[in-house]
Amino acid sequence: MKTLFKVGTTLVILTMCFQAARYYLNNFQFEDAAQQRLLFETRASDSQIVDIVMKLANEYQLPLKADDVSVRMIGQDRVVEMEYTENVPLIPGVFTYPWKFTPRT
Repeated sequence: MKTLFKVGTTLVILTMCFQAARYYLNNFQFEDAAQQRLLFETRASDSQIVDIVMKLANEYQLPLKADDVSVRMIGQDRVVEMEYTENVPLIPGVFTYPWKFTPRT
């Protein structure tokens, strides 16, 4: 009985880690794609940058809103900060965690 409990607990923990990793990887890929795309958009206006980021967010199926994207200058660098919350099903059908992501380029 102990062994069965240990195996079950291990499977639950592995499922949670796998689900969290899927959403984290998607966020990482989105952040990397946004950085690569904006690297060569030096003359784009702030509204054009927000449009570019929103198109990428749509491609990655992220619940990002245009209001959650901020563009500002720090010295000669343009910083784009984004914030969105994704409901991550750590144990599908049983437990969902609202994970707040804050990608930045």
